Amino acid sequence: MFQFIKQTSLIHIKVKLILLYILNVSDILLTLLLIRTGFIVEANPLMASMIKNNFATFLVKGIIPALLFIYLYYRLQSATPKMIKLTNRCIFVLLGFYIETDK
Repeated sequence: MFQFIKQTSLIHIKVKLILLYILNVSDILLTLLLIRTGFIVEANPLMASMIKNNFATFLVKGIIPALLFIYLYYRLQSATPKMIKLTNRCIFVLLGFYIETDK
């Protein structure tokens, strides 16, 4: 797993961006499902107001990230190795936000 994280080839970056997008969409789908059951409430005040509007939720958590990830991937195809490594580190940090630890 650690070796996958360190890989900075464009194909590995593409897989990481797809993984990040899947985690993002899964997060909102599960959040919406659980909010509708009444067992949880959205703790993020910005998202709490946004999930009341299905179109805004779909746009912010589905469409905009997809467009940004596609744009980023195509820009990386002409990037320097230094910028690709920096992007890989940033993706790793973003993926870290989806890792939950119990304390």
